[in-house]
Amino acid sequence: MEVLLFGMIAEKANTDRVQISATSLSELRTALTARIPDLDRMSYAIAVDRAVVLADRALNGTEEIAVLPPFAGG
Repeated sequence: MEVLLFGMIAEKANTDRVQISATSLSELRTALTARIPDLDRMSYAIAVDRAVVLADRALNGTEEIAVLPPFAGG
């Protein structure tokens, strides 16, 4: 599945998208940590179909996945 990367996470990965195979959110986090330097030391959120997801859930590969750095709103 294609995973979109934003902000400092995209900078660390040297790209704004990566291809990763994962069947769950926890598997995706593990794969991202292995692929992106220092991600395990960064604060970030994962959005699935434009909604931030905190708990583990199954993924079927058709979702829109985005990895988001911390951000402030106003």
